[in-house]
Amino acid sequence: MTTPRVTDLSDLERRLTDAARSGTPLGCAQISLDDLAVSEDPEHVVRAEVIRELLLGRHGDLDPRGITLARARITGELDLDCATAQAGLALLNCVLDESVLLRQATLPHLLLLGGRLAGIQASRVRIEGDLYLANGVRITGSGEEGAVRLIGARIGGSFACLGAEITNPHGVAVEASTAEIGSNVFLRDGTRITGDSDEGAFHLSGTRIGGTVECQSILISNERGPAIDADNLQVGGGFLVRDSELTGDGDIGAVRLQGARIAGQLEFAATARVTSPRHRLLGLSEAKVGTMVFMATDLVCPDGSDGDTCAHPGKVWLEGFAYAAIDAGFGWRRWLHLLRCHTPFYDATGYQQLASIERTAGHDGNARTVLIAQQDDLRRRSPHALGGRLSRVFHRIWGALAGYGYRARRTAAALLLALVVAGALGWWAGVTETRPGHHAAERVAQQGVSCSPVELVGLGLDRGLPFAPTGLRSRCDLDTASAAGQVFTIAIWGVQIAVWGLATLALAGYTNLIRKTG
Repeated sequence: MTTPRVTDLSDLERRLTDAARSGTPLGCAQISLDDLAVSEDPEHVVRAEVIRELLLGRHGDLDPRGITLARARITGELDLDCATAQAGLALLNCVLDESVLLRQATLPHLLLLGGRLAGIQASRVRIEGDLYLANGVRITGSGEEGAVRLIGARIGGSFACLGAEITNPHGVAVEASTAEIGSNVFLRDGTRITGDSDEGAFHLSGTRIGGTVECQSILISNERGPAIDADNLQVGGGFLVRDSELTGDGDIGAVRLQGARIAGQLEFAATARVTSPRHRLLGLSEAKVGTMVFMATDLVCPDGSDGDTCAHPGKVWLEGFAYAAIDAGFGWRRWLHLLRCHTPFYDATGYQQLASIERTAGHDGNARTVLIAQQDDLRRRSPHALGGRLSRVFHRIWGALAGYGYRARRTAAALLLALVVAGALGWWAGVTETRPGHHAAERVAQQGVSCSPVELVGLGLDRGLPFAPTGLRSRCDLDTASAAGQVFTIAIWGVQIAVWGLATLALAGYTNLIRKTG
């Protein structure tokens, strides 16, 4: 055992040493936190250096249950940087005058339950068990270091903020980027996290979590950046937000999960609120969800609309977002509404993903509706991708007549209508007089003799059909020497062109020869 440097222990510090050796909790007399923060009573004051030496084993071996101290004021800086503690530490309703330093330290567990402290600096700390900040503990930091700094930390158990209040008025509140957490992250029971940083109030970028992230009954706010910044987060379970309010600002959203990998479900329940002064709510670009996406119907669009237009300004980033299914309560039409009206720009991948999900579920009609909406959105928000003005006009006509190849029945109906028009033009020409005793359509061998109605309809079809002529024109034809005959000829040419185009679209629709733009 290394000789301790602190030997002039107070009575309370000697009792703490004995309690740590036996693994029993030690509690001081009842006192309010406000009084404890200024107390000089030796029955409430423990020097931070004594706790450090206890954890390092300089006052004898400690019980594996570790140090448990309640209602004490810990004076001085608790400096455990690079230290390997013999046992864990639990502080209950204690007040620490200065920050706790745990950079590159190793501890079995750390529990801060209630009380107040000026911050935790624990980058690259190794905690074999759990890290709990709970029971109303208040942690206040300032500056770029953050109130709780866990960059690169390795926590074998769970990281829990239960009823905690963590505040940094000049930077990130909880900085846990690139950390590894073996079990769950719990943010619950009225926890309030307030930051003022472009990096987010709660920063989890690049963090790996073995279990679930659960946000239940909490408030996270940030006036300068996102409430949660979890880009490239990896979660072995789900990411759940329930009965909570997440308020932030940022170019991508109040909650950022870009590039995240969530093996379970992503849930924003009906009791969850995500707000932003610029209405930029969720950043889910390139994120992947292994199972279901649950989202409250009014989370992004309180209007409750599922149409192709919306006045509500809420925005989500969904480009490259992949998921296995959408909650039936939200529905594919609401998701389609998000893609059309609540994304910042046209992106084909969101439509393709939704269509794939619906097709896999056996809803081919829904999938076609989604893909048609994709083409409409392409023309509306990214017309330059279609080419010049003529290409855009053709794209619009193609959509109206053929549903961009996804509505072959519509094309067939239009083709049938064109043929009816051709037959009607033939009949009309037969009853239109060009001069006394003559019509725009009449018998070829006997001028001035009217054609029968069947012959006139056949004439229209014969001239309108680009293939398989009926042969009726050898007996009955248009009088192209007359002005009326010329007009009917030009009209039927137009029908013939339309029939050619519609026939091509119908064939392409049934054989899937047309490659969809975008």
